[in-house]
Amino acid sequence: MSESGSEKRRHPRIGLSAAAVLVALPDQGYLTTVEDVSAGGARLGRPAIWPEGVARKAILYFIFDQDTVIALRASIVREGQDHLAFLFEDGQHERVEDLLYESRFLVHARVS
Repeated sequence: MSESGSEKRRHPRIGLSAAAVLVALPDQGYLTTVEDVSAGGARLGRPAIWPEGVARKAILYFIFDQDTVIALRASIVREGQDHLAFLFEDGQHERVEDLLYESRFLVHARVS
């Protein structure tokens, strides 16, 4: 791919296929899948039932196994037809590093 057609991102993405995530809003939660993560945020599959006008802030619980769950505060920055994009809030560097470390065990190749 030419440089003009390549993605230019602040943080490289790590594609995942085997991690689940719980999107916890103030009064409800939604279980979905992780498409990719980076040091700045995450792209998740859009839950089948996703209400309009939900709160912009959430806690994302990344579930790797029964003993490894990483919680991060995040804001919704984009809602697509089949995905949701979240930006991690500042001040969680250690947790983000933990997420990236655990993610390396579940990496799958991303096709551009």
